[in-house]
Amino acid sequence: MSTADSSRARLGDAFIPEHRLGERDMLLAYLDRQRELVFWKLEGLSDDAARAVSTASGLTIHGLVRHLESVERWWVRDRFAGQVGLHYAWTDEDPDGELHVPADVTLESLLAAYREEIAHCDAVLAHADLDQAAVHRDHSLRWILLHLIEEISRHLGHLDLLAELADGRVGEEPAGPGEPVEPGADL
Repeated sequence: MSTADSSRARLGDAFIPEHRLGERDMLLAYLDRQRELVFWKLEGLSDDAARAVSTASGLTIHGLVRHLESVERWWVRDRFAGQVGLHYAWTDEDPDGELHVPADVTLESLLAAYREEIAHCDAVLAHADLDQAAVHRDHSLRWILLHLIEEISRHLGHLDLLAELADGRVGEEPAGPGEPVEPGADL
């Protein structure tokens, strides 16, 4: 979780950012919200169910999770902070390599790797200023955070559809205390 932890109200396993936060805390809180919704959406989904569905282009749940991990690493640790020696599954020969996950890689291991990458990225973000420029691009941290929120949100929509096809789960977010659970959301 990011530095915005104390600035949010819990809603089941996700949260709603406090509506009067400053810009930096608001961006970090919305980034965290989208991340946590990815984990909530896929919680308990079996590898067999996840692997049974894909889009016509071959997009899979496994591939999307590894893509999200790679995107955060690329933008925060590589482009913004200039860290070197980072590993990516894509190559010049296979520029979408992170989307092609071998059959022996489990969803659980992909989610754990994504959670670990989030922790590394959050360590970079903890003391960075929104106006600070990326080491390898002329993008501000503000732009990068907005881009990550957009990227995770877009792929969360893909995950919504694929998870529904995989095992019928639906829902936009966890039910809060006393709220009815949407059909299929508790799968």
